Amino acid sequence: MSQSTVGVDANRAAHDHIVRVINEGWLALILSFGERLGLSAALAELGRADVARLSAQTGVGHRYVEDWLWAMAAAGIVDSERDADGADRFFLAPGYADAVTSSGGTGNWGRIAEQLVAMASLEDELVRAARSTGGLPASVYEGRIVDVLAVESGPILEASLIDEVVPLLGVHDRLDRGGLVLDAGCGSGEALAILAAHYPRSRFVGVDQSADAIASARARTLRLGLDNIDLYVADLEDEWPVGVAATEFDLVLAVNVAHDLSDPHLFFRTVRDLLADGGVFGLVELGFDTDMRVNIQHPHAIGVLAFGLYHCLPLAQRRAGIAPGGMWGSRTYVDALGTAGFTDIVLTHAPSDPTNDLIIARNTGSNTAS
Repeated sequence: MSQSTVGVDANRAAHDHIVRVINEGWLALILSFGERLGLSAALAELGRADVARLSAQTGVGHRYVEDWLWAMAAAGIVDSERDADGADRFFLAPGYADAVTSSGGTGNWGRIAEQLVAMASLEDELVRAARSTGGLPASVYEGRIVDVLAVESGPILEASLIDEVVPLLGVHDRLDRGGLVLDAGCGSGEALAILAAHYPRSRFVGVDQSADAIASARARTLRLGLDNIDLYVADLEDEWPVGVAATEFDLVLAVNVAHDLSDPHLFFRTVRDLLADGGVFGLVELGFDTDMRVNIQHPHAIGVLAFGLYHCLPLAQRRAGIAPGGMWGSRTYVDALGTAGFTDIVLTHAPSDPTNDLIIARNTGSNTAS
């Protein structure tokens, strides 16, 4: 094969690849549309439905439903059959109910498509920040972005927090008797609500920089009748509220928060100082290698890097620092905790959440900053 032929073949393959990418980008919009309007869930519930029935079930206009169904059919997510009267009836292809509806729990990717669309709305702000080499204020991530991020974490926490994470942390007895717990970067308060309901003798504190997330957390605690949760709006890299900074905690949680910070090392030292003697720091972060050539082979590498570009990096870039990103690496977190003075550090995973590392650092009383 001549060099010119190789060039033509490579050019054609590259174009075909990008066309597939563009089509799948449009498909993410279609999935998000169906998730927000309940179309996928309704179709799964009905089993088989024509356009009119799905429209009536969801309250979505007939023509919107029709084009959505045919787009999903073009993607192979929905199948169709034509009855004797010539009417088309649609149904989810085998296996897709769990992939695009809440029946899949943590495997519902429709909710992740919503994230993608919500983040895409920030492109203008992101481009300006990149050109200035600065970051984005937390305020741009309020509103819908708070909602779509909460939808992602809820199923994971419900599946693992009480039955898996708490036993690995070794804090059940303390919390059962009545302990003090801090969720640093608590978001909309899903973890706090689960823990506070399960351990009514303990006191729980949540801190997050998002006013909308804290408002959602307060609404959640009120709705559930939980009176053992205190919530604060504060940036983890600024001065902490007095009610937090002056407290010694039995447990501090930080779930997918440290990689959003400009200086995780300072955060880890602050957490160490907040822990009571024998207290536990539970750090949850994506488990990656320190070598990006290894990381980009991961099936979710593009999503992790793109989410980081739109969310984690701009938040960290607000200040001078390292801005670690979601692929900082498991070994790096462990080393950073050691540098912060922790000497008893264990890297493990909750069985139902293998994607995330659970890094457990204990205040043994002999911890010293290096």
